Amino acid sequence: MAVIMAILPMALAAQGEAKRGGFEINGGMALSTRFPGDVISNIGAGGEALLHYRFTKHLGLYGGWGYNAFRSDYEPARHRCDFEETGYIIGLQYKRPMEFSNVSVFVRGAFQYKHIEIEDPSGELLFDTTHGPGWQAGFGLDLPISGKWSVVPELKFSALTERKESGTFEAIPDRSYFSVRIGMLKIF
Repeated sequence: MAVIMAILPMALAAQGEAKRGGFEINGGMALSTRFPGDVISNIGAGGEALLHYRFTKHLGLYGGWGYNAFRSDYEPARHRCDFEETGYIIGLQYKRPMEFSNVSVFVRGAFQYKHIEIEDPSGELLFDTTHGPGWQAGFGLDLPISGKWSVVPELKFSALTERKESGTFEAIPDRSYFSVRIGMLKIF
């Protein structure tokens, strides 16, 4: 009992110095690689809100919610529509500091559970898929600006499998896109 009482304050002090949690908000541009019927020629935008937990020196878990929107012609509707993708993300992150610098490099891989809504210019919902699986991979930098705050630029690729809906429109084929994100990360 005496040994445990002697070690406990040191363990708690060491745990307090090693910040394991974080909260990230990011946003940026996205370029779709595929679109129902053809290739998207315009750029979309989106963002994510993520919670982080580092469970080893370099490996951590992250999860949260994401949103992306694209606007393009949709053949079944015969006019320009908004494509909005929303849903959840959970994945692993491997982060390693660069030598002789306080900058870190990271890679991420995640499972996505998202759905797509298609709206006409007036805002009327034309198509809504059910939530379905997808994946995401990315890499970036963690650029500290203070002891608890970092700027986090990232390049990522997201892919969602074909979605079907019971409405009159045909299924949306596989959707994939690249995105360039800039985020703020607060460590706690």
